[in-house]
Amino acid sequence: MDSDSPLTREETKPRNKFMDYIRIKTTRQQDNKTISRDVTPVASELTVNEVKELLKDWIKLYPDSFAPNVEFKIYQLSDGDIIIELHEDLSSMAVALLVLYLETISRRDAETQRHKELVAESTVNSQQSIAFITIDDTEVLLKQNEGKRAMVLCSRKDAETQSHKESVAELVEAPTYVRFILEDNYVLDYDFERRPQPVKDCEMTFEEIEFSLPEKYESVRVGDVVKKKIDEVLEEGLTPKKMLMYLLCGAIGLSIGFLIVYFMGR
Repeated sequence: MDSDSPLTREETKPRNKFMDYIRIKTTRQQDNKTISRDVTPVASELTVNEVKELLKDWIKLYPDSFAPNVEFKIYQLSDGDIIIELHEDLSSMAVALLVLYLETISRRDAETQRHKELVAESTVNSQQSIAFITIDDTEVLLKQNEGKRAMVLCSRKDAETQSHKESVAELVEAPTYVRFILEDNYVLDYDFERRPQPVKDCEMTFEEIEFSLPEKYESVRVGDVVKKKIDEVLEEGLTPKKMLMYLLCGAIGLSIGFLIVYFMGR
């Protein structure tokens, strides 16, 4: 499926409880009323097309890490939230990196807002990008956790234990670790350097809300993104000098191969 093709269609279907996905909040509800856009977090401004471009940029950071057929489907729910359906081949490590990337981008954008502190007030203690996955590998968590559902989100300090000024500073600062909340409410923080560390007395709990996927979705396929990047590099970076070097290396390689075959045949 061409990642730049128009919206495609499939049958409306309820979310399968075993489906891995990221939910990006685009509205905040309080007493069944949407908070004014003046205090809505920056992530609420993201559109499906912008999420699509963010996915492409993220894939380019790891061009050799995924098979060409790995595909992301992007839906927009009736409440405005965006769902990224994750390919089954993505590891828990890859999902953690993607959540970290999406959250980092939204915090970076928040820092450029004119009313940064107002944005922070509406965002502290709420996450913009939360993944819901079934643990099926041991790249991050131990084997005993395989088969369990988990929420994956960027971790934040308890806002009640810090001043408002500190909360604002932390919000706009790029996160460096993620939190896994398992379906049994076992919580671990992971900083990508050490094994995940258990979190004691955490008030956060696992919660997954049912939803139905709409008919329309956008698609991003790794093979299309990586191929386009290679084409761009060749188009922009293949100077006559580089071309000569590639030709010389190729000639040397062919000569060595010929000599090996010649002497082995003697």
